[in-house]
Amino acid sequence: MKAYFLIIGFFMFFSGIAFSQSLNSVSEKEKKYLQHYFLAEKYKAIDEIKKAQIEYEICIKENPKESAPFFELSKIYLSLGGFDLAKEYIMEAKRLCPTNVWYLYALIEIYGKTYEFNKQVEVWEDLIQIDKFNNMYYIEATYCYMNLGLFKKALKIVQRAEKNISKNENLTILKSEIYQRENKIERSIEIILNAHKNNPNNLNYLKKLSELYILKSEYVLANEVYTKILDIEPENPTALLASFKIFQTQSLLAQEIDVFLQIFNSSRITKEQKIDILFEIFSDNKKIERYKNHIPKVLDKCILSYPDEFMFYVVLADYKLLHNDLVGALKNYTNAISYGLKDKLVYEKILHINLVNNNLEDVIFYSDQAIEYYSFNPIFYYYKAVALIYKSQYKESNKILIKGLEYTLENPTLESEIYALLGDNYNKLGDHERSDKFYDLALSVNPDFVLVLNNYSYYLSLRGGGVNLLKAEKMILKCLKLTEDNPQPSYIDTYAWVLFQQGKSSKDLNIQLEKYNLSKKMMNLCFEQGGDSSVMYDHYGDVLFELNDLNGAKEKWEEALKKDQGNQQIEKKLNQF
Repeated sequence: MKAYFLIIGFFMFFSGIAFSQSLNSVSEKEKKYLQHYFLAEKYKAIDEIKKAQIEYEICIKENPKESAPFFELSKIYLSLGGFDLAKEYIMEAKRLCPTNVWYLYALIEIYGKTYEFNKQVEVWEDLIQIDKFNNMYYIEATYCYMNLGLFKKALKIVQRAEKNISKNENLTILKSEIYQRENKIERSIEIILNAHKNNPNNLNYLKKLSELYILKSEYVLANEVYTKILDIEPENPTALLASFKIFQTQSLLAQEIDVFLQIFNSSRITKEQKIDILFEIFSDNKKIERYKNHIPKVLDKCILSYPDEFMFYVVLADYKLLHNDLVGALKNYTNAISYGLKDKLVYEKILHINLVNNNLEDVIFYSDQAIEYYSFNPIFYYYKAVALIYKSQYKESNKILIKGLEYTLENPTLESEIYALLGDNYNKLGDHERSDKFYDLALSVNPDFVLVLNNYSYYLSLRGGGVNLLKAEKMILKCLKLTEDNPQPSYIDTYAWVLFQQGKSSKDLNIQLEKYNLSKKMMNLCFEQGGDSSVMYDHYGDVLFELNDLNGAKEKWEEALKKDQGNQQIEKKLNQF
């Protein structure tokens, strides 16, 4: 920027007095230029880009031969995505000061943004002309030519660098990469081997050589190289990780396990790399089986080394769950959550295990926590509602279920299940109108929902009445049809009870007898299929009593009372004898 650039630097370090004194040494036109330039820099510093832009443009009007404002405007337009204008301004800056390397770097950046790689390499060539001893310029120019597929030109650049700077490690590897990109692997290997002979302990040569052997699928040779690397540097991360992959490829289990343990004992392998390996293993059941004797110890070590890394707790929890250790799985899933994990699937696992173990307060606690992070996910409302049902808090459960319904648009299965729970809840509350409404909604979403078909049918049968019983019979018959390949005693019991209630509601003795006998037949089938509940025995007793089989009825009621001691209704029936 000639003298002006130096003067501005002076102003930035000294007082306003020095600034005014310096201005006295230049012309009025130069003063005006400097004032606007300084103001532009001030606006740029406080991120007032539009104002800075205006001041730089005034600078250009005042002194169009000064390159710095063109450079600054180019940077502004580049930041705004105006690549054409950015290019226009930087080209003018370069014209005014062709050897300014910062201008050339800026031009390279712009050409990269506009994918003009052929022009980008020309600028690197210009930089080489400016400084033929700068190693970086040759390397960047070489990669540019390689990316353009101009391998001969790339090789010439390297040869020029070797002539002007002398051979070095970077240039040797670069030359090898040129032949590698040309798919001349043997020549690439030859270059590295020659360099290795002169410097046998150079790790970069060894790493490159192993990479080339892997490209040729020469895994034995590659592993020999990795062994050399590990001899020189026992915990070299590249060598450990690569040899692990090779042993996996070759199915050399003993060696694979050995390197696996080395990796997890090494402080140089990052926790992220260790997590990646564990996830790879857990993606394949066969691999889990291979490592089953080592996974717990490895994970315990990882947790000791990284106690606040939640992913290790997740992997250990998954392992515990896989081996049906629900307590251990739950402990580690909750640890993961406590260390900051907010994962939907982990929350679902926590809720499921707690529900299975009847930890209702924990279900409610973690449901609330999950809802806080995933307020649009209905599954967490569902879990909380179920826990409240188990606590007989039906009204509170209904509130949660209604809220969850807002987010089930893309999940019809869960939508129908929520409707079903609402139907159950309102039935328990004695609100049959709402109960029927939600059962009907559940079946409108999923007409083959066997649990609803059974429950709805049974509850209608308890209320009696011709219309209710006809609807109940229709639903339970559909339920039985849907489950004929896997008969369920409880569904058969429901059908038997519907038949029994039809008999009770009829005034025709012949119809009564017909229905009771059909009901008896279904009850026999129910027990043949494994039925063994107090309710089933109670129902069977009622059927036999109506058929005047008093001894049979007494026997079934006694069995019912054994399974539900203290049931007053059954005791009342037995007191008749």
